[in-house]
Amino acid sequence: MAELALYLYWTSVVTAPIAALLYWAYLASASLAVRRVAAQTNAGTVSVSVPAAGPNAGLGRLATTFTVLTTVFLAGWFAARWAARGYAPLSNLYEFTTAFAFGTCAAYLAFEAVYRNRRYGALALPIVVAMLGIAATFPKEIVPLIPALQNGPLLTIHVSVMMLSYAVLTVAFCGAVVYLAQGGEGKRRFAALPSADAAGDLAHKAVMVGFPLLGLGIALGAWWANSAWGRYWGWDPKETSALVTWLSLVAYFHARAGSGSVAGAPGIRRLVPARLRRGWRPDPMWWLVVMWGLVMFTYFGVNLWISGLHSYAGV
Repeated sequence: MAELALYLYWTSVVTAPIAALLYWAYLASASLAVRRVAAQTNAGTVSVSVPAAGPNAGLGRLATTFTVLTTVFLAGWFAARWAARGYAPLSNLYEFTTAFAFGTCAAYLAFEAVYRNRRYGALALPIVVAMLGIAATFPKEIVPLIPALQNGPLLTIHVSVMMLSYAVLTVAFCGAVVYLAQGGEGKRRFAALPSADAAGDLAHKAVMVGFPLLGLGIALGAWWANSAWGRYWGWDPKETSALVTWLSLVAYFHARAGSGSVAGAPGIRRLVPARLRRGWRPDPMWWLVVMWGLVMFTYFGVNLWISGLHSYAGV
């Protein structure tokens, strides 16, 4: 089963880049349609501000197909590695990074199905490719668990919830990047990308799923810490970093509520120019960019460069 898991992993390493390239080709097909309309407008033959045709539907379906294949291969990897180990493969950087790629694929596909928009895949799939590439650099041998990890049920539940929260929050990050690239609420700089409002809605809905999942994962970690080390919280670097990541989402909700209150106050809007109002605080979506940076630091930084009780890199 270990050999089957490795085979499925390397198969996903092949299909994921193909999916990413297809999503980019799908996005480029929309850009080309926009350019054709602009050329006709400059010539004075037509005057429209939207693409004359949508992106190539065949490319989009093919991109989704390869993403589904990648997800299936990674699900097979997870099952085969679990069978070979006897417990969930979530105990070192190779396993968790591959599982993170699997979760991101699955979470992205779920949001793609709900929102019926494939263009976010041009951001989500390169992240999956990067995670699989990083995982390839870590040792893949199956070794016995250290004593602190020898709790199969809690290992599975706690780490799975953390991985799923990171995956969903990665989708939120993709939505935030598109929102900011478009220039913020009500704007659309690039016709080939989803509108800022649509991207912001996607990011917010993903945060509404990822935020409680991350909180639950931290709480489950505290429960496990009490079982393993006799205390619920000890300000270990990973515990602290995970808490700061969760608090960055609290800051996002606070900033979103604050910007909404300003936007809804007609007296302030009349007295203060829009340019100055925008200068008072950064757009709340920047907090989601900060959040994802903290996720990456919590995951890679703490495991690789900062020693602590949670240093289980396996490298």
